[in-house]
Amino acid sequence: MTVLALLPLASSAQEAIASSRAEAAAQNRTSVAPDFQARLATSINAVRKRYRLRQLRLVPGLVRSADRHSLQMARRGYFSHYSLNGTSFNARVQSFYRSRGYSYWSAGESLLWARRSIRPNQVVARWLASPEHRSVLLSPKWAVMGVGAVQSRHGPGIYRGRAVLVLVADFAVRR
Repeated sequence: MTVLALLPLASSAQEAIASSRAEAAAQNRTSVAPDFQARLATSINAVRKRYRLRQLRLVPGLVRSADRHSLQMARRGYFSHYSLNGTSFNARVQSFYRSRGYSYWSAGESLLWARRSIRPNQVVARWLASPEHRSVLLSPKWAVMGVGAVQSRHGPGIYRGRAVLVLVADFAVRR
């Protein structure tokens, strides 16, 4: 009886170890790309300037929101405005960029995943080609942004083992 009781525990322990190793491997395959983030923010502001819109400053809270979401998607192999636990992008952004004490708060988000060889101006061009992303990118109401860029050498899940770049741009305003 004792042997039978230990078998499921051993199996669970093996599964936990395998899961831990898989997570560690995923972490080793992914890395934040700060240079790409900076160049993408510059490209976003260049297109906004072309349309005579306010330049957006990068703020730490939105950068953390975008970083964490792009990292989670790259490591876990999914692509969505929702977090893996079902949290909406709006709730996620608010958890990093507080809206309490403000009479007005709004946020928007644009996502993209592509081969790692894509350039920031190509990302912006793809967003501009999509009516939904275009309206977010060119909204005159935004005051600040955060950009996340994560490279994965062998993206799991929907990335099917390919080398990908997972991008998140979060935009917000509060008054």
